[in-house]
Amino acid sequence: FPGSVQTQVTGLNNNGVTVGFWSGMNTANMMNDNSGFYAVDGQDFHTASFPASDPASPPVDQLLGVNDNDVAVGFYADAKGNNHGYEYNITNHRFSRVLDPAHPGASLTAAAINDHGDVAGFYTGPGGPTDAFLKTAGGPFRSLAYPGASGTSAFGVNGSDEVVGAYTDGSGNSATTHGFTWTPQGGFARVDDPQGQGSTTINGINDHGDLVGFY
Repeated sequence: FPGSVQTQVTGLNNNGVTVGFWSGMNTANMMNDNSGFYAVDGQDFHTASFPASDPASPPVDQLLGVNDNDVAVGFYADAKGNNHGYEYNITNHRFSRVLDPAHPGASLTAAAINDHGDVAGFYTGPGGPTDAFLKTAGGPFRSLAYPGASGTSAFGVNGSDEVVGAYTDGSGNSATTHGFTWTPQGGFARVDDPQGQGSTTINGINDHGDLVGFY
């Protein structure tokens, strides 16, 4: 991003639109400002940060995914450190919140959106664990918690509403992380890289069902 100290690209669609976040700071304590951005063909850059009334200081705002309709999703942090998910329509420059209707005050991150407008991510309710979610466009908000996990986070969703991410077993030094897939028809399936048993994260999935991640 022009003039930035740090730039991270987190999403790309089939129209050459990229999204991510940039920072004008690079402090030793990692307390850096973040602003969401989108770019067209890697050169036409624009800041796109939610117009929050109570932003964190320094502000934290990140775009994490974008679909082929040029609708991006991300989150911003408020002054209390809670995250708030949102959608941003790049075409008409409109923001809209992504909420859990049952817990509208939950700390929520919108991480991915498919071409139907279905959004996946994760949230933490009052005093509860972190759970993944799938919110269909104009439809219900569905919580996704891997059975027996201490926390579940979704990072990707494809056109068939197959959701991917990671879940945590245990806590503290004994905690392990495993990738997962979830489908409306089949539910959860565990995914571990053979070289990364207990330390695998799935970040994305395409419409063919191919997965990407790290261990």
